[in-house]
Amino acid sequence: MSKVDENVILDAIRTIENDHLDTDLVTLGCVRDLSVEEGVVSFNLKLPAPFLPNLKELKTTCEETVMAIDGVEKVEIEHTWEVNRVPSLQNPGTPTSLEKVRNVIAVASGKGGVGKSTVTVNLAYAFANAGAKVGILDVDIYGPSIPGMLGLRDHYLTSESVQQGSITPVEVYGMKVISMGFLANSDSPVIVRGPIASQMVQQLLAGTAWGELDYLFVDLPPGTGDIQLTLCQAVPLTGGVIVTTPQEVAYSIAEKGLKMFQQVKIPILGIVENMSHYHCPECGHADNIFREGGGEIAAKKLELPLLGKIPLSSEIVNSMEEGVPLIKKSEDSGPSKAYQEIAEKVAAQSSVVVMQESMNPESPQEITITDQGYLLVKWMNGEENLIPAIMLRGACPCASCIDEITGEKTLDVESLPHDLMIVNYGYIGRYAIRFEFSDGHDTGIFDFTRIRKIGETAGEEMSFDV
Repeated sequence: MSKVDENVILDAIRTIENDHLDTDLVTLGCVRDLSVEEGVVSFNLKLPAPFLPNLKELKTTCEETVMAIDGVEKVEIEHTWEVNRVPSLQNPGTPTSLEKVRNVIAVASGKGGVGKSTVTVNLAYAFANAGAKVGILDVDIYGPSIPGMLGLRDHYLTSESVQQGSITPVEVYGMKVISMGFLANSDSPVIVRGPIASQMVQQLLAGTAWGELDYLFVDLPPGTGDIQLTLCQAVPLTGGVIVTTPQEVAYSIAEKGLKMFQQVKIPILGIVENMSHYHCPECGHADNIFREGGGEIAAKKLELPLLGKIPLSSEIVNSMEEGVPLIKKSEDSGPSKAYQEIAEKVAAQSSVVVMQESMNPESPQEITITDQGYLLVKWMNGEENLIPAIMLRGACPCASCIDEITGEKTLDVESLPHDLMIVNYGYIGRYAIRFEFSDGHDTGIFDFTRIRKIGETAGEEMSFDV
């Protein structure tokens, strides 16, 4: 009997299509410990998430595909899972509290009242129920509702623990939870200006002992203000989940949240249409009281996946009032299954994002400040750019150097010191870098695309000088 070539097996598995992964199993690194012995092929199907849609079908397809290869008599497949860490979380400047967190996923909406916090709680619990290590950070400072939905209305943080950066999350239903609602009495409104709110978000994010987490879900306030931007710039998000309701006013406003994420290079994992219809528990009749199709329209228009539709159901309302995730109360109910299906798709989408980022040629692999104060960037595709400090400083896009209305440059490049150096830098989320120059300037945010263009120009000029 001729030995079956392992490469032939891997090539066959590469042909297996999966609508939820968008990438073949071999490229994703899912095929581990492959061995072939006397016609018996065995391997570990190591998935990048605790669950994926159609797992049983996927395993069956793998068996059938490999069995079709000449010389294969038997196929043995074990399946396990391991969540991969999004590469940009390893960037310098990422809060040390997140050093063991693998993914940060934001749940957002353009407007209030769409059930975003309810989606966050049940989505997070679906992951925890599947065995993942999960945390929830509720930064909806003006209307934190996570505590009530998890039975934590009477829990409060001391101001000393927040100021000292020694915050211990509450553990409930297998999840670690921190909420803005822990900072104030439930009867007292939170009255703070935007910069203070942003500072509070950073304190909760960086000052919490999160420990090891596969997923940290962040419940954002509605809108696209300071808090949302602070989070996007303070930590590299794996992606965002957008929650909307079917009516036009909701999904048209939700588009603003989508565009904010897109501008700061945060992948959109998909759209959830909440309150899709009213489900009558007595007769099973479905009534589209908020019209229908809003989530589908937004998803098609923006070319994003529709993760699922959740009905308006008394089951959901009652479980949230009781402070218990719906899936824990009734795992087999229709709304619970909707949450679980959405969680599976979020798991698949986030896994693809992690893989794509690790292979993205537009992301820096390594950044170094040379002895001359130049910037040396090594990109993921192996290319390098050496950029003089004065050239980078002259292309600064901040409001001090560019007129925000006309877009014209106000910086006099000729006035810059010839011995200008880069003295420090810091990553901004997953899309940009802020530099500190020897002349004291440090307000410019350079996205990766801008840096690459400047680097290419610098390379052409240096070649010309030679």
